Amino acid sequence: MQDTVTTAAGAGLVLDLRSTTYAAAWVPQGDLAARTATVRVLHEREVGGVVSRTVVSHFNKATKGRLVRDLLRDGARPRRPADLVDVLRGLGYSVETEPPAAARPWRLDVVVTET
Repeated sequence: MQDTVTTAAGAGLVLDLRSTTYAAAWVPQGDLAARTATVRVLHEREVGGVVSRTVVSHFNKATKGRLVRDLLRDGARPRRPADLVDVLRGLGYSVETEPPAAARPWRLDVVVTET
């Protein structure tokens, strides 16, 4: 599978929108990992004065769909995960990330608050 994805990606960015269950089936390696951004959607809410974040399936799927739609409408063509973060923030998304260790994909946390 690594060769197939590497060939399909060319020199571009890989936007990995798979759920954690499917992500375990394939992990990008080497140079491809450095060009891969995995997206996790976190639902943030406050209950009794305590802010918590959870992964919620509905928000995850709906937000990832809007994210792809917005990227296509904008015509953005980020080449690196750091560029993707900038584009998403420019589109109004709350994105948190930290650059990964060597040869690991970037993890982007998109935080939503809608109920």
